[in-house]
Amino acid sequence: MGEASALGIDLGTTFSAVAQVNDAGLPAVLPNAEGTPTTPSVVLFDSGQVVVGVVARESLASEPDSVVQLVKRHIGSGWTFDYGGVSYRAEHISALILRKLAQDAHLLAGPVTKAAITVPAYFNEPMRAATLRAGELAGLDVLGLLSEPTAAALAFGYEQRPAGATGVVVDLGGGTFDVTVMEYDGHDLTVRATGGDAYLGGANFDKVLFDYFVEQFEAAHGVDINDPDALSLEECTQVSQDWLMRANRTKQDLSTRDRTTVALQAAGLISRVEVRRDEFLARSRILLDEMTEKMLDVVTAAGVTPGDISLVLAVGGSTRMPAVRARITDIFGAPPDTSVRPDEAVALGAALFAAKRQLEYGGALMMEAPARDYLERLSVTDVAAHSLGVSAFEDAGGRQRPVMAPLLPRNTALPFAAERTFYTMRPGETRIVVPVLEGESGDPDLCRRVGVVVIDELPPGRPAHQPVTVTMSLNRDALLQVSAADVTTGVEATTTIVYADPAGSDNSAADQAAMTLPVG
Repeated sequence: MGEASALGIDLGTTFSAVAQVNDAGLPAVLPNAEGTPTTPSVVLFDSGQVVVGVVARESLASEPDSVVQLVKRHIGSGWTFDYGGVSYRAEHISALILRKLAQDAHLLAGPVTKAAITVPAYFNEPMRAATLRAGELAGLDVLGLLSEPTAAALAFGYEQRPAGATGVVVDLGGGTFDVTVMEYDGHDLTVRATGGDAYLGGANFDKVLFDYFVEQFEAAHGVDINDPDALSLEECTQVSQDWLMRANRTKQDLSTRDRTTVALQAAGLISRVEVRRDEFLARSRILLDEMTEKMLDVVTAAGVTPGDISLVLAVGGSTRMPAVRARITDIFGAPPDTSVRPDEAVALGAALFAAKRQLEYGGALMMEAPARDYLERLSVTDVAAHSLGVSAFEDAGGRQRPVMAPLLPRNTALPFAAERTFYTMRPGETRIVVPVLEGESGDPDLCRRVGVVVIDELPPGRPAHQPVTVTMSLNRDALLQVSAADVTTGVEATTTIVYADPAGSDNSAADQAAMTLPVG
């Protein structure tokens, strides 16, 4: 008897979903214990118990200090949520969400522990590694990580089977924005370029409406809820959370209506505010312009023009906004395809990807032969979302200038590996520190230091200008390995990266001067 298909998990910023490939070879979303296809990615800590989902989301206004949301924006960083004397990192909170999703899936799928998890295309390596860790903490056997737009493209390709097509996925979720250009060629799905924004999503549009509420309430009653003298801290927090939830509902209403009315309450006062879609559009223009810039940037990076795109997929619930679809249509000359439900496309693609990985690892899946054949022949090639390199120095007219020396360029097809030789700067070095950078600028100060590799215990008395080789590789899940070796002695550094806290790392030139290698 074959084994059940692994789970495909869309771990979203605001909502998450789980899907599984059934015996007929079709991916299907598994509803949660409450009977809905998506679960709010919100966690409530309640007297020693943890509640994930709708109840947690509804507690935002009444118990804001006990609820955490939008945690995906912090994963891979040093951020913590403190409750009951315990500091929870983002991967710990994410693990609680993943555990809820898996437990609910078990009600229909049985005790399946294998899973694939999706991540935004723009996620860097520390973010991906932290997501993998969250899956492990949740008790899952993570078969792989997959970019969310690539997952959506998989779901569309499995259903429509396009051939010789260049497509773009526009993924606007609750908290993130991704754009990916890919090519369909039979069973091959190849990503050409990808990009995105970690802080652009439906929540930003909610904030536009929230600010409008604040403005209109102050005009009606003379009370600014953001003024610390107007409301107590506790009341301000409760009102803010309540109004943000109303803003989200208003945004959804304006997707199907030209206008709506919202009842707002604060400081014992009530105000009814009318919101028109055209007013919302005008106030959201800067966000729409940012989306347009990202879309055009990724298309250019892929080496194509908007006219070369033959299909456009809209993914993420926030793409339901008419203004977003209008922008997509303006750029590509055709409305986006929504034949695969925007809320479910990523989870469905993740389920297909999970089943494919199972087959690769020798799993005997209960699946009809045509579906098995398709998945076995399916080839998915993703790309690096960011350039990776090391901080080094180059000679610039007799002086040493710090540079970011790239080894793995952005949009390089995965898996990929590269090696480069550098040279030590000073005599007598017994320890060499190689800062690993991420970014598109040649200036190290404008790049993010994701970690270091250290070569220790070198013999004393070494002359300067000794060769050191640095090797970087990204596997097919875009997880990074870095090694460095002193050529003369053969001493090699560990491949483990000690990630820097993005909030606390210092990429100043002075810091680099003590820790980098000159370009040879």
